[in-house]
Amino acid sequence: MKLMVFASLAVIVLGQHLNTHELQQLVDAGFVSLDVNPKDNLLEYDELVTLFNQKDVDGDGLLSMTEFQAHVGADFLFAEPLFNNYDVNKDQKLSVQEFVDNAYHAMNTNGDTQVTRHEFDHYYTQLLHHLNQHHG
Repeated sequence: MKLMVFASLAVIVLGQHLNTHELQQLVDAGFVSLDVNPKDNLLEYDELVTLFNQKDVDGDGLLSMTEFQAHVGADFLFAEPLFNNYDVNKDQKLSVQEFVDNAYHAMNTNGDTQVTRHEFDHYYTQLLHHLNQHHG
């Protein structure tokens, strides 16, 4: 789920694999930090675009690694692998398409206009589990 979304998962964990419970805590914290307006246990596309625009400090319409790390926390274990996962064209910058659109559509499995907590949890738990196994 290529969602800027973990940019919201600022946790200091260095050099170790996380267990399932720890991964779930990261996912839960990510959802809570993204579900902001309204705080309704659903993620709407506009919430994620607004977050992207807030994190795009220089206003160029792209997130650099520095901007992404500021979003997720410089010590976030999965910052670089998560950034690389989102960076489909490998240009070292994340567009709205890469960071919001791709993740949103991957999470939104039923194709409605909202991502439920269950859809988010499933997508990000799988993604972080994969990154944990290969980069943790």
